[in-house]
Formats: sequence, C-alpha cells, structure tokens
Amino acid sequence: MIFHWDSENLDHIARHAVSPSQAEAALGADDAVFRQDEARPNRLVVEATLEGRTLRIAFARAFPEGIRIITADWISSKRRSKS
Repeated sequence: MIFHWDSENLDHIARHAVSPSQAEAALGADDAVFRQDEARPNRLVVEATLEGRTLRIAFARAFPEGIRIITADWISSKRRSKS
C-alpha cells in the first residue's frame, strides 16, 4: 500500500497528535474495522487499537495502489463503532 502524504494532511493529523507512522500502522492493525463514510461516499473510515488507544482515520483512494489519509483522531473506546 502506498500512502500519499503532503503538507496539508501531515499538518492536519499533527493537530490531532497523530503521526504518519501511527496512521499507517492503524490500517494494518489486527482489530482494524473498515466502513464506508455515510456522509462522503468517496471516503472510508477505519478504527483500530494502537498503543492501547483507539484511532479513527478517514481516508480515500488516491490512485489504484494507494490511499490518502484525510484525518486521524484518537477517540474514546465508548465512541468506537460497533460494526
């Protein structure tokens, strides 16, 4: 998987205290749960446990082999999707 990083998405996730390596690791986590973003059909959302916390990431396909992280945020386990 190839990740498309630029200053915009790097700055955005940094404001949420998430590093690129954390975001990338969450997509491959054993407990990662993927779902379609209901409000934005071109986006997917993944929630995974990383470093003992739950990370939610919104991303989109950037090109056939890659993705672009749009946002990432640490959430409480209570807010984790049940799907």
